[in-house]
Amino acid sequence: MSHEKFSDEFLNAFVDGELAPEEKSRVLLDMSQDEALNRRVCELKTLHDLVRTGYQNPPQSGSTPRATGDTRYRANIAAAVTLAFGILLGWLLREPVGLRTAAGPAPSQMPAPDTRTAGAAARAAPGDAAPARVLIHINDNNAVHLAQALDEVEALLAYYRAHRQNAVVEVVVNGAGLDLVRADVSAFPDRVEALLKEHRNLTIAACQNTIERLAREAGIAAQLLPGVTVIDSGVAQIMRRQQQGWAYIQV
Repeated sequence: MSHEKFSDEFLNAFVDGELAPEEKSRVLLDMSQDEALNRRVCELKTLHDLVRTGYQNPPQSGSTPRATGDTRYRANIAAAVTLAFGILLGWLLREPVGLRTAAGPAPSQMPAPDTRTAGAAARAAPGDAAPARVLIHINDNNAVHLAQALDEVEALLAYYRAHRQNAVVEVVVNGAGLDLVRADVSAFPDRVEALLKEHRNLTIAACQNTIERLAREAGIAAQLLPGVTVIDSGVAQIMRRQQQGWAYIQV
């Protein structure tokens, strides 16, 4: 099994974003083919997030200083986060995915969304074997980070192509990450367009909730780069893809 090829130390480095793009591509490829590895990485990511949450919310002064009190505190943190995640997941998965192109109709003019697979995932030929499926999540607008994220997307696509691997890659942008695909502010418009034109198995999807919030709070009508699609919710899409067995990584 693929998960036996990677040590916990290596996978923790993957979760912490400390691997080179080529190494990340190798892990993502194996994750897309090995459910056990995908589950193991998700467990490590959850543990990483819970530890970070615990240290960001330390016990207040005057709380029980003993180790047993601290252990109970962290257990409560873990339980609360797990419960919240479960509630959110259950609520989000009720919503069907709605997908339209950046040049498509306004949300109020859209037909009722359906559950058919959209974007690059629909481009595999009917006779092809089930493709490897990877979702990459971007939610910040730091120029250096965005350049590194594009490097990793490009490296992953090149890895699949070099190994003649049938695969689809979906990049979901929400929050500040929307700047990557906004025609008026993107630092890499040519690169984004070139990637979409060169790789038919790539979809870049922008969060409609983020677009609407930008209009509501800042009065900005976001214009997206050609070829970028729009999904109802970035968070909901991530949850749906994970339920469908996609490998997931936040870069």
